[in-house]
Amino acid sequence: MVRPHLEYCSTVWSPHYVKDKQMLEKVQHWFTHMFPHLKKLPFKVSLEALGLWSLEERRKRADIIEVFKKVKQLTSVPWN
Repeated sequence: MVRPHLEYCSTVWSPHYVKDKQMLEKVQHWFTHMFPHLKKLPFKVSLEALGLWSLEERRKRADIIEVFKKVKQLTSVPWN
């Protein structure tokens, strides 16, 4: 329920400051700690156990998809 809010317009508003990225990742980190059996695992391992990508990886993927859409002219957003 929270992820759509974190990823809203991620191709337009992609944080480039480390502190902003860390703040967003803390939300996902907090979520993984809600599961008792994942509390003691490292963050990356708990993401893999839940079958999730980090928000940084998801933003990069969204950027690549947006570029593909522009190249194939599947979007109304102009290049400039």
